[in-house]
Amino acid sequence: MAKRISKADILVFKAMQKAIEDNKLQICLINSKINIPGSPVYNPWEMLWPILAPVLLGLVLIGLVGVLLGLAVMVGGIILSSNVVKKKMEQRLYERAKNFFISDYNSCNLLWEFGGIVLVNANDKRHGCIAPDGNWKEFVILHFADYMTEKKDKSDTEIEADNEKVA
Repeated sequence: MAKRISKADILVFKAMQKAIEDNKLQICLINSKINIPGSPVYNPWEMLWPILAPVLLGLVLIGLVGVLLGLAVMVGGIILSSNVVKKKMEQRLYERAKNFFISDYNSCNLLWEFGGIVLVNANDKRHGCIAPDGNWKEFVILHFADYMTEKKDKSDTEIEADNEKVA
């Protein structure tokens, strides 16, 4: 049986989403904790291809052209991979984790419980909350309470009026 999510929890989650969209709340990653097998945002191919591609290309060149050229391509490819490709892979991991984290309440809690996420107040970087030990809900309530005002649209008002007529 699935755990019910309270309206207050959803309100806090939506406040967090708004704060992230407005760049008032920043998400930081601890790559060594979040980019491991078992993580909801881990992609093993991103870890494998940057090293495997230059090694395979180097081996093919060793067989076809010669040892020196093959080894030079292999070493050059690994150096390029560890400097340039690694940064692109870290950016992809960050985007994937951020999108997963703000996609819905359950995904947010799943990634938070896994760990490797740090929420930082963009206006005051001394205040942060580290997963999984910190409580992200309390952090959002404490620092971003102004985002927790819920605007009622017409349909909510009509539903409440109908409920009052029935009662």
